[in-house]
Amino acid sequence: MNSTPLRVGDVIEITTERLAYGGDAIARHEGLAIFVPFAAPNERLRVRITERKKNFARAVIDSILEPSNSRREPPCQYFGSCGGCQLQHLTYPAQLEAKVGFVRDALERIGGLKWNGQIQIRHADEFRYRGRAQIKIDHLNGRVGFNRAATVEVCDIKNCPILVPELDEALQTVRLNAGDLHKKRDQSSPRSQIEIAAGESGVAVEPALQEFANSPLQRTVLGSVYRFGAATFFQANPGLLEELIEAAVGIESGNLAIDLYAGVGLFSIQLARRFNRVIGVEADKTSAEFGRENVTANGLTNIEFHQSAVDSWLKRANKTSRTRTDLMVLDPPRGGASEALSGIIESEPSRITYVSCDPTTLARDLRVLNGSGYDIAEVTAVDLFPQTYHIETIVKLARAG
Repeated sequence: MNSTPLRVGDVIEITTERLAYGGDAIARHEGLAIFVPFAAPNERLRVRITERKKNFARAVIDSILEPSNSRREPPCQYFGSCGGCQLQHLTYPAQLEAKVGFVRDALERIGGLKWNGQIQIRHADEFRYRGRAQIKIDHLNGRVGFNRAATVEVCDIKNCPILVPELDEALQTVRLNAGDLHKKRDQSSPRSQIEIAAGESGVAVEPALQEFANSPLQRTVLGSVYRFGAATFFQANPGLLEELIEAAVGIESGNLAIDLYAGVGLFSIQLARRFNRVIGVEADKTSAEFGRENVTANGLTNIEFHQSAVDSWLKRANKTSRTRTDLMVLDPPRGGASEALSGIIESEPSRITYVSCDPTTLARDLRVLNGSGYDIAEVTAVDLFPQTYHIETIVKLARAG
């Protein structure tokens, strides 16, 4: 006799298994996968079905029958309403364990890659770490903060425990000046946002507010100076920049290193201290300009910095260059590097270091690289974003044989 199929509104009891990438816990009911936000691994729940698809369902917690040992009281009063964090209800060791699982699962399930080696995860402070953010402003309702989960509605935030203290203080200043910001922008739009970032030289916002300096920010990492703007991409967790560089660059050395999706030169400048020649490639004009400034500021003469789409640059370089590339580093945006993979493979670098903020697109691209003769040599995770499901992963590959 067949059981009655689950329907939206049904209330059932389940036991969760693990976390999925995205932060939801996974449970199974009569073979059907059920995804539950704000649940912890290995706990008994009564849940209500909110969405039913052919192969899975989504549910929300009705009550916690047997809490997991990894569950804790979320430290932030806005957790569950604000969409910025997904994992504050878990102890930090449980978060780290889950994130290693995200990486390993993506490698196996999406990449078809069986990695039996260790995945070390590097981490630092779990709060007061974020050095840049996008602050959302709802001028119609007078709200300043971050988006609610899966919506464009603004969750009004008075303070945020993951922002570095100077940005948390700056958030209050933005709240006081939200009206002036609205006057400077298209007033027909009820919402706007500003980019805000902190450096050793202070805080900057874009669009500018007179309360903050408009000059570029600066950070010193491993003896090198990096300048960047409030709206320029630069890694958001300053407390882990050294760990990230060490994981990506390490003791690499040789004649030629190429840094693709180079940003403002975070890796390029460090590579220039270990390689005879370095080429940085970055599509964004502002980032590339900062990259060239950073090369000059650090007194380096062995770096070329090109503003170009990575795939276009590779096509040109592969037609003209005969120099063997010892190391190619790529740190693409969340969508991955699929458009550049054919050019990377054609250039035949001896080694590749892939730095990724999304294990799913990373695994997809690694499958292509592995099928083209590159074997995984090392996998490292760096928890740049505690309290969220995001994880930075560094994979080192070498040409087989």
